[in-house]
Amino acid sequence: MTPGKRYEMNSEETKNLLLAVGKAQVDAMFQRQSEGPVIDDSEFMPLVEVVLDAFEAAGIDKEVIEELWEYTFDLYDRTCKEVEPDSPSEENRRLMQGYLLARHPGSPEDD
Repeated sequence: MTPGKRYEMNSEETKNLLLAVGKAQVDAMFQRQSEGPVIDDSEFMPLVEVVLDAFEAAGIDKEVIEELWEYTFDLYDRTCKEVEPDSPSEENRRLMQGYLLARHPGSPEDD
């Protein structure tokens, strides 16, 4: 694979495999975070961002990347709701985006 080169992914099987790998990586990171020792979200979320940015750097299909970011935002939202059940999802998305170094698909719009 050449960094930054786009690869044709015509196969649904290929897309599904990449989604499964990406989701497994995100799940593993969140699981490790929940088991502790916990690191602050301001340090944790940029680590998750690096993992997902690697998919983009490898030229993975934009649709796959967008779905991985949506999955990650949803997982962060569920994690926040475990601590504060009444926390609004949009607020949790804004909180997560505030910890990331760049804007990503699914990021809430600025007010």
